[in-house]
Amino acid sequence: MIDSIIDIFHLNTGNLATVKTDGIVAVIHKATEGATVTDAEYRTRRDKAKTLGLLWGAYHYSSGASVADQVANFLEYARPDENDVVALDWESSTEGPDMTLDQACRFVEMIKSELGRWPVVYGGRLLRETIGAKRQDVLANCPLWYSRYRSAPIGIPTATWPSYTLWQFTDGNNGPIPHTVKGIGRCDRSRFAGTIDDLRLQWPFSRREEGVNLGPGGQVLMAHLDSNTERNARVPKAHRTRRKP
Repeated sequence: MIDSIIDIFHLNTGNLATVKTDGIVAVIHKATEGATVTDAEYRTRRDKAKTLGLLWGAYHYSSGASVADQVANFLEYARPDENDVVALDWESSTEGPDMTLDQACRFVEMIKSELGRWPVVYGGRLLRETIGAKRQDVLANCPLWYSRYRSAPIGIPTATWPSYTLWQFTDGNNGPIPHTVKGIGRCDRSRFAGTIDDLRLQWPFSRREEGVNLGPGGQVLMAHLDSNTERNARVPKAHRTRRKP
């Protein structure tokens, strides 16, 4: 069991290089929320984290807005590559109605259609209370990132998920220690039932199967990523733009 995964957003300030020295090997960062909100720190931190060799992930904070608009917001801004964790953060909305169960199922189905792989689903109280003891076949395709600030991850809806893939055990204040990370302070931390090598091998927990085509949004995304890769390959390293950490 390791606790080397953190998730952060723009209000978590710090230095990722220092974070890495404290044993953190993976960062999952908020990219978007609802149909229009984007996290201003996401892209800069993604580039820095990958330069440092950290595993990377992007999450979308759910709302009751149009699912199609939320998926478009996430894919257009997060631009995940095939080595990035892609996650739906399904919890109480910060404004307006919560994402419903039907909307959550639609969201993950649309991500699967666009990227050819199922996203990770993050949740705690809302997930437990909404799903309950009944199996949800669509969500069962998605790895579970379970939030429970207790000494054990009790309450998992086991009819849908026999166990967790990641367990967020603290928000930096509640739950088991450690609560802090050097270079960032108090923050959300998650555990993985395996070694660091196991984590690297399994990350991003869901992959596109060979022969599965991307959807229109996924094709645009891959074309953009390929274009960036080709452009960077043509620019001498000394002349590439450097961003402040």
